[in-house]
Amino acid sequence: MPPLLLLPGLGADERLFAAQRDIRDIHVIPWIAARHPRERLADYAARLAHSVDADAPFDLGGASFGGMVALEIARHLKPQRVFLIGSCRSPASVAPWLRALRGVPVMRPPRFTISMLARWFGATSAEHVRLFAEMLEATPLPFLRWACGAILSWSGAAELPMPVRHIHGDHDRIIPVRSVNADRIVPGAGHLLTLTHPDAVNQFLASPCR
Repeated sequence: MPPLLLLPGLGADERLFAAQRDIRDIHVIPWIAARHPRERLADYAARLAHSVDADAPFDLGGASFGGMVALEIARHLKPQRVFLIGSCRSPASVAPWLRALRGVPVMRPPRFTISMLARWFGATSAEHVRLFAEMLEATPLPFLRWACGAILSWSGAAELPMPVRHIHGDHDRIIPVRSVNADRIVPGAGHLLTLTHPDAVNQFLASPCR
């Protein structure tokens, strides 16, 4: 099975995929800074693609925002397959209330709200909440602000020449399952399904090529 290159979600890092390292040769692509506050997601992905060593066959994927960027990177690097984990092909799939916040300044949430926010995202344990808080704190605020705007102004990626496989939680509040066409729907999973439902995600990522 070829290596799997993954991009974490917005406000997350390689720790999001700790449980997936048991079943695949996984390489997490580190984020780079946006060139300017209005850089298009497609342009950002093209720059990020230049930092990836992709001489040998590989699969590509990402969680949430990382999946959106993966779709754009796939236009340049031609992976064998693209895996979407709680992600989408268009900003129209993002929850309407989040799309309605376009243009509202992004601020780092107060510490006392982090536990509630993490559980609203789908965290199911104190360990998930702690990790959620640590990853969010480690994400630069300018990057958060840029990415939120880039998502909502993204034109989407409907068609690609390689297979795109999609796993999604049926309790996802950020990208509601009804707004996507997922290959596998995980009962009871929210937006953080790599943490909360690792067995389902691992089985999906380890499935034979098709």
